Amino acid sequence: DADFHQLWKTKYSKLIFGKSDTVPEELHQMVQEGFLTLRKHDCFFQDLVRIKGKDFVTPVSRILIGNPGCTYKYLNTRLFTVPWPTEGYDINYCSPQIQDACKALIRLNDYLHIEAVKALQGQNSFETKETKDTTVIDREQNFATSLTEKGSVSKDQSSCCVPEDDYISLKNRTSYNLTLLNYMDPLQMLYLKQEPYFGMGSMAVSWHH
Repeated sequence: DADFHQLWKTKYSKLIFGKSDTVPEELHQMVQEGFLTLRKHDCFFQDLVRIKGKDFVTPVSRILIGNPGCTYKYLNTRLFTVPWPTEGYDINYCSPQIQDACKALIRLNDYLHIEAVKALQGQNSFETKETKDTTVIDREQNFATSLTEKGSVSKDQSSCCVPEDDYISLKNRTSYNLTLLNYMDPLQMLYLKQEPYFGMGSMAVSWHH
């Protein structure tokens, strides 16, 4: 609505929305299968957290996947990553299916990294009113190439129109080393409250529906 777009423009100008149908179908299918695999192998766990001196089990189940050794802490609870395939590390997975699921997520991370750099470059060009010729790149071809030439593709295609220092800055700002996945089935949790503002149904906490 109009209010949303006004807030987006004035308060969250760097917030980027990507339509799901722009994600390469191969990657979309790979990630969907990865999610189902993680659920099938019971990789999501509820956490025991302490709030105001009382212990609670979270309604939401989670798994943290990312670079080896990274952690995430909330409510005095620290989660450790299930490592995704990382160069220089010999990671032994309990099943090849879980390895494939983790591989799918790092490929999604790589793809979103490339897209974020390109989107921010576009925003910067618009804000400075610089007009530059760009090459139209097929997204699926870009993704397929990035899997075999990781790193070189994003630099060759994303940095061609910006100074090297600006490209490195954007690349560092959009590089993420982990992802936190949340899962909840509201049909199995009848005690959950209803989301009060937008009619989105049962919720565990205000940002998990």
